[in-house]
Order: sequence, then C-alpha cells, then structure tokens
Amino acid sequence: MNQLIQLSRHNYIYRGFTIHKCPRNSITMKTAYSVLNNGNYFGRDFALAEAMKTVDAIRDGEAHQ
Repeated sequence: MNQLIQLSRHNYIYRGFTIHKCPRNSITMKTAYSVLNNGNYFGRDFALAEAMKTVDAIRDGEAHQ
C-alpha cells in the first residue's frame, strides 16, 4: 500500500504510518507534519511530500537526513 489516504482534515495514513498536520505556526506561517507509527514519533517535516519521503526512508531502511 503506497498510496496516501486522508482520514480527516489533519490526519493521513501512508504505508502504515500516521502523518498528522499540525497547526500553522503564527510567526513563520509554516505548517508542520508529524510522522508517527504505533505511538513512536519519527520527526517533523514542513511539507507533506517531505513527510512521505521520511516514511519511505524508514520503511526502506535508509538513514534519514
């Protein structure tokens, strides 16, 4: 399963990981995306595509930079 599924306005499922869209930062005006799986936190990215790349790197066993 390599498709992005939107569960709600703020939550997505991608390859078994949850990607949560965080509220926009009022100073920088950036939206962050948290990557989670089974209660484990795998970081924060500033674009949905970056969050998906993080999941791909974790699933493929690559080191995330």
